[in-house]
This record gives sequence, structure tokens and C-alpha cells, in this order.
Amino acid sequence: MKKLFLVFILLLSQKFHAQLNIGGTPPKVSISAGNMSFWGDVGDVNYQPPFTSRYGFEIVFTHQMTNYLQLNFNFLYGKLGANENTYIRHENFQSEIRYGGFNLLYDFGNLIPERFKIRPFVTAGAGGFEFLSKTDLYDKNGNKYYYWSDGSIRNLPENSPDAYKAIRLVRDYYYETDIRERNLDGFGKYPERAWAFPLGAGIVMKVTEHTNFKIGASYYFTTTDYIDGIAKGGQGLRKGDSRKDKWVYSYVSFQYDLFVPKKKAEEAGFDTLPDSYFEGVDWMAIDSADTDGDGVKDWYDKCQGTPKTAKIYADGCPEDTDGDGVPDYRDDENPSPKGLEVNMYGVAMTDEYWQKWYNEYFDSTGDFHIKEEYIDNVMALKTKDIKDVNTKIYTVELARYKGGVPSDEIAYLMSIGDIKSMTLEDGTTVVYTAGQYEDVKLAIKRRDEFREEGLKKATVGYFKGEQYYSMTDEELEKEVKRREQKDNIAKSNDTKNNNNTGNNNVTKDNETSIAKNNEANKDNVKPEEFKRDEVIYRVQLGAFRRPISKEIFKNVPGGIIEFKTDDGLYKYAGKAFKTMQEAAEFRAKLVLMGYSDAFVTAYKNRKRVPLNEAGATMVTTEKENLRENVEFSSINKNAIEFKIQLGALKKPENVKEFENKVKSLPNVHKQNTILGLYRFTIGGFNTYEQAQKYLGELQKKGFDDAFIIATFNNELIPLQDAIELQKM
Repeated sequence: MKKLFLVFILLLSQKFHAQLNIGGTPPKVSISAGNMSFWGDVGDVNYQPPFTSRYGFEIVFTHQMTNYLQLNFNFLYGKLGANENTYIRHENFQSEIRYGGFNLLYDFGNLIPERFKIRPFVTAGAGGFEFLSKTDLYDKNGNKYYYWSDGSIRNLPENSPDAYKAIRLVRDYYYETDIRERNLDGFGKYPERAWAFPLGAGIVMKVTEHTNFKIGASYYFTTTDYIDGIAKGGQGLRKGDSRKDKWVYSYVSFQYDLFVPKKKAEEAGFDTLPDSYFEGVDWMAIDSADTDGDGVKDWYDKCQGTPKTAKIYADGCPEDTDGDGVPDYRDDENPSPKGLEVNMYGVAMTDEYWQKWYNEYFDSTGDFHIKEEYIDNVMALKTKDIKDVNTKIYTVELARYKGGVPSDEIAYLMSIGDIKSMTLEDGTTVVYTAGQYEDVKLAIKRRDEFREEGLKKATVGYFKGEQYYSMTDEELEKEVKRREQKDNIAKSNDTKNNNNTGNNNVTKDNETSIAKNNEANKDNVKPEEFKRDEVIYRVQLGAFRRPISKEIFKNVPGGIIEFKTDDGLYKYAGKAFKTMQEAAEFRAKLVLMGYSDAFVTAYKNRKRVPLNEAGATMVTTEKENLRENVEFSSINKNAIEFKIQLGALKKPENVKEFENKVKSLPNVHKQNTILGLYRFTIGGFNTYEQAQKYLGELQKKGFDDAFIIATFNNELIPLQDAIELQKM
């Protein structure tokens, strides 16, 4: 049994060491307490009440194999016991049990969505145990127990000539006599160890991200009949039946993660710079540095970045002689009139200033429209409209989720051609929106269409720059009134301007302005609209058990939509198309980009439909799987490479020295990064294991700071993502 225990310890250490090395699900440990009930010959019962059962304690180490299957190594210590006092037989025993084994636990995680915190589970396992059984035959004074027909216990037999001298005894329940050593039935030195095969069931409740609470019971079938000392070969009244002894362990358990998973930044391979990067840095020089050259050391400079030509105060901040909050070196009006607010350039916002602002903001003729020039390349000069970050772009908020999205709801959202997804600042809430409108009334109209479809929670929100804001019905009503007031003011001003001309003829200047507006409107192409009863097509990119970095999909034209399914998958898909030909051409581009297993799906009437029903010609008779929560990856594993970064240096003398160091290595690649560093890499391995092996060889050659990086289509991606994708 000791050998068996050592085997379990060895298996545990190897398994958990492997888990931690690959950064997988952390091992868990459980501690439980409960009752151990004996089912055997003594007592001749198949059920032992809790108040007559004995205690038990168990410790379990768990490896999470999948989201629904666990491998457990468990160690149980406790006691079994029973008492039988009948007219014909009086037997009792108590046995210490030490069990070690393993089992598989299935908790229906592949059938029950992750959002449900309570799940049933079943277990099945095997193991070995030792037992030491004793019986209570004497009291503390050495008097042997004799059971009389009147139910009393005395120190002499009932048929003894001196029975009248017998005194009553009370059992002390101290089990002092070893049953095997007593050898009353001639069984000899039978082994006090055996195998057991437990079957169990119970419920598990998720308390926090790293802790669980369990209630359950396990029925242990054993291969021995000697636990209670009564067996088939017994003599006389001590003869037992042919069934093996069994016991039940009923328990409550508390489970928690043994180790908290490391963050990516702490994992091997995620260092951004080697430790030697800061060698030779003069920290004293940094302490006395004056980066902006204004004569005030950085440590004391409250306004970094002041131009060298600017006059400054003692704290390094630029002078502001007129006190308007704008420093003199960029103040276009110094001094500014007292009592007036100024803009960012120090110019007072007078009535004339606001009139000019009004003309530009409510421009209906194009006369005040601002343009800027920008250069795409040295050969081309173009103009484009300045994007006002304060402009509100209205949209329809369809849904927001903190957990997984059910499969039918994913199909509904995927069938909306202009849907977008975004993750809010809390990092867990995902919002799905449709449409982008400058006119809030158009957004309201679209919202009402969704509500008529049955999406009663559809609301209107808006984007302001990159930030999204949701709106209540009350806020929306105020927004509509505000926009109507602005429109009325603009119409009133237009009427006044027309009356001042003295005639109803359109002047040549107005004709020119209208022509400009019409020309400008050609560039404001509305997004292509998708109707509900039309078929739309999307290209599926993957569904993974863990979130994948968006860096892997950053080159996908048109961006991606992300979903978390209700069974824990992270799903990614591309933009929508109106025809199968467009979708197929888009998929062909993705295949060339390394997404070789991407495939097209079709949607109609807010549901996913088979491609053959959508009008596509199928080259296979295999039935299409319409579920949205199927795990797959479109990533071409051959496009993933593992390389070894030897170093990243900046100083020319260090770069030259490092080049001499690596010249004996084959195929070293030198790359200039955007940070001004020179990165040296070597190799292009198909598997992480190959890269690890070569890294060990390099470290033996003196490249102690080398580490593994991963690329997809020659662009850096997170190492852990590359490892996970290679496994699929």
C-alpha cells in the first residue's frame, strides 16, 4: 500500500508540474469532511443511520481535463464501525481506513451553460486501502462482556454456577482487541489491504472564480470481506454471507485553485526586453537630466515639454502674463480682455467669435465649411473633411451581455448585416449595435423596427469619438427636442438671409454653394443596408476555448465580430455580404492570408440557414452543422512560427559587438523596430517543443537572455495564443 501511495504522489507531481509549465488550467485542491457508513455482515443491514456512522476526512487534487471532465487523485482517512446485539448474536467492531486512489468526475459542463452556477456531477474511480479492525470485548478493568437474555451485560456467563455473583457492566466502546490476531474463526493472517471501486454523485456550486462548494456521496465496492471480521468461512453464529464489505462516504467539500494562474506578462516568453538592455545606463545622469532643456531638472519640472524659447517660472511651467490659462508662447491674444473666456489659443470668445462659430457649425450652404490638406505620399496632395470628435453618431443598441450568448441569439445577431460589437471599460460587458446615423430620428426608426421584430430591449445610443454612450427614453426625448430646436433656428436664419436678398432668384454664389454640397454628398455614401428577408453571408474565422488576441485578426478587411457562447467558446466572424460570390471571394483572400479553414455561413429572417437553401451550389453531400457553438480554428498552423529572440539592442557599439557574437550562428535575422532597437532572431520552428529544444542549446552557448517568440504570417502574436492554436 505504501508503494501505491508513492505512485500516486509521483503521478500528481508530474501532472501538476506539466500543467504549470504550459500555463494551462491551474490544479485544484479539495478538503472534505463527512460520515462513513458500513454495509456488511455485522448488523446485517444495507443502511447505517448517520448518528451511528463514523467520521471521515478526504483531500483531493484535481486536474481539469476539459470544461466538463476532471481527473481527481483522492486520499481518504476515516473509521468504519457497527454494533449488532440480537438474541442470538452479539458482535461489534471498529476499523481505521486509509484509502488512496483516483476517479473521473463528469459535471455535464458540455450540456449545461456556464452561466448556471450549480451543476450535478457523477464520479467513477479505483484505488487501494488499508484497514485495521478491532473489537470491544473487555471494559477498562479487564472484565469480559457477557450478554444475558434480559439485555444486560455482566462479568460472568448467564449459565455460570456463580451467576448470582455477576455484576452489571457498561460497555466503554474502547476497541482494544485486534480481530485478525484473535483469529477466532481460523482465517489466519489475512491481508489487511484490498482494492476499492467508488461510484459517486452530488452537486457542485461555483462560489467564486477560483472556489467551489460540493455536496456528494460515494459508494465504495471492495474486494475483501474481512473488514468486520465476519466472513463466509466463519464458525457457527459467526458465519457471514458471500457478499464483500462496502461503505458509503457522504461529505461536504470546499475546492479552490492550488495556484493562481500567472498573467501573460509574468510568463516565460513574454518579456519585452532582456535583462541586459539597461546595462551601462547612467542613472545619476538621468536624475540630473533636463529633457525639455528649459533649465529646470526633470525631477522638479512640473511642466515637461516646455519649448526652449519659452519664458518659464521656477517650477518649469511657462509664463502666463495675462492670466488667461494659456501660456504666453502659444497665446495669440496677449493680453486678452478681462472677464471673457478664451479658447485654447488664448483668443477671447467675443460676440464676433461666437457668430463665426455659429456660421461654421450650422452651415447649410457650404460657404463656411472647413477643409484641411494632407499628404498620402510625396506624389499626391488631397483634401479631406476634418472629423469633429464632438459630433454624435447615433446607433441602435440591440443587446449587451456579461456572460455567454445563447446559440440562437448569436444567429439572430449575425443575421444583421451592419452589426458591430464592442467591449466596455469593465472588460466583461459586450455591447452589440446596428447602424450609424447623424439624424437621431433615423436611429429611432431603426430601433422601432427591431422592437416590432420582438427585440423589446432595443434602445438608442450614440458614439462620440471612440466612446459609446447609452441613452434612456427620457434622455432620448430631450435629445429629439434639442435637435428640433436647432433645426428651427437654422431654418429661421436661412429665411432671414433669403429675405435680405430682395428677390426669390438663386444667386450665382448660392448655385455654386449648392453644387459644392451636392458634390460633397457624393462622398458621404451610406452603409449598405441589409433587409431581414434577404440572405446575408458571413465568413467564420474560429471558435476557441479561450479568448484569442485580436492581433491575430487585425489584418482581416472590415474588422471582426466577437461572441462568447453560453458554453464558454469565443467565436470570431467577418463582415457581411449580400451575395455568395462576394463572400466566396472574401474567403479566398482570407485563405491566402493564412485563414485556410475559414468557411461561409448564410442567414435569413434572423436565423441561420443551410447554404444550399440560400442558393449556393454545394460540392459535398455532407450535412451542414448549423450550430453556432462548434469549436474550430481557421488558422493555418503552417503560418505559425516559433522563433528565438537573441537580443534587442540600441547603442551602435553594443549592436556591433552583438553581431560579432552571433556571426557563428546560422541564419540570424536582424530587424529594426519602431522603438529604435535592433532585434536579433533565429530559427523558424513549426512547434513550441522544437523551439524549446533549440533554446536550450543556445543557452548552453552563452545566450542566457534568449527567449521564444511567436509569429503568424511573419507578424508577432502572443506566445500562449500560438501554443493553443497549434494544439487545435
